[in-house]
Amino acid sequence: MGESIKDVEVPVALLKSYEGKYELAPTFHIVITEKEGRLFAQATAQPQFELFPSAVNQFYFKIVKANVVFNANSKGKIESLTLFQNGQVVPGKKME
Repeated sequence: MGESIKDVEVPVALLKSYEGKYELAPTFHIVITEKEGRLFAQATAQPQFELFPSAVNQFYFKIVKANVVFNANSKGKIESLTLFQNGQVVPGKKME
């Protein structure tokens, strides 16, 4: 029943490409930041939590049962993320 997730190494340059503010709803955003080779997410009105890599573009939270996938366009530029939590799939567009 207990699934084990093995963390993977993600280059810092790739982590930095995920940085930014993502809009999941008009009043709900997630801000992604990279600090010392680690990725963090902070949602509107919530504390900041570390994200842990399960693949180079997929991350999970240890504090809550949720996953984030970063989505790139055909040129490799990150355009959005998708939040998977409580059976919901919520896309979030990266705001420039």
